[in-house]
Amino acid sequence: MTEELFKDDSAYYSDRQYLSNSALKLLRESPHKFALWRTRQWEQPSNVAFELGKAVHSMFLEGIDNAMVTSVRRDVRTKAYQDFLEENKDKFILSKSDYENYLGMCERLQNNSEVQALMWSGRPEVPAVGEYRGLKFKGKADWLVESPGESYILDLKTTSKTISDFYKSAKFLLYNQQAALYSHLFNVDRFYFVVVEKSWPYEIGIFDTSIEFIQSGYYELNKSIDLYEELFVEGSYTKDYARQFIL
Repeated sequence: MTEELFKDDSAYYSDRQYLSNSALKLLRESPHKFALWRTRQWEQPSNVAFELGKAVHSMFLEGIDNAMVTSVRRDVRTKAYQDFLEENKDKFILSKSDYENYLGMCERLQNNSEVQALMWSGRPEVPAVGEYRGLKFKGKADWLVESPGESYILDLKTTSKTISDFYKSAKFLLYNQQAALYSHLFNVDRFYFVVVEKSWPYEIGIFDTSIEFIQSGYYELNKSIDLYEELFVEGSYTKDYARQFIL
C-alpha cells in the first residue's frame, strides 16, 4: 500500500491527504499557513540552510551527489540565475563555503565508526503510512534498520548550532513528537538522532531517545491532534481565526 501511494518523492511530498510530523509542526506554528498549505495556496519557502541539509541527506544516506556550486551570481532577480536554476532543477545549488561544508560533513559522517556501526544494515528514505486516533498519517524514515530482535530508525539532522544546543532544544523543536509518531508508524524498538554540525570541525552527536522522551513526544502529538481536530474537524477555523495567549 505504501509503495503504491508514495513510489517516489514527488508523490510523497505533494500529498495533502495524510497528516505528517512536518504538517503538525506547521499547524502548531501557524494555523493560517497550515490551512493555506492544505489547499496548495502556500508552500514552505526554500532557503540556503535547508538546501545544504538536503544535499547532505542525499549524499550520505543514498550516495547521490546532487550538490553543485555556481559561478553565476546567486540572485533570483537576474535572468542568468533563473536560467541556471531551470537547467539544474534536480541539483542543490550551494555557495562555495556551503559546498566545502557539505563535503566536510559527509566525510566526517562516513568516517565515523559509531555512525557506521548503526548503519551496518538498513534502507534509506523508507515511507510508511498508518493511523493514529483515527487519522491517516505518513512518515519517511531517513534510515530504517529491521533485523531479527532489533529494529530502529536513524534520523539525520544537520545543525548550525552546537551539539549541546541540539540536546537543549530537541523538545522545543518537537523532535520528540517526530520520534513518537515514527515509532508508532514503523513499529520500531529504538529511535536515534544523528546530528552533525554544519561548520568545521563538524562535530557529531548520537542521541538515543529515552522512554521519557518518547512519552513526551506522544503528549505533543496528542496536543497537535487536539488542535487539528478543534480547528479542521470540528470546524472552528475561519479566515478570521486568531490565536489567544496569556502572558
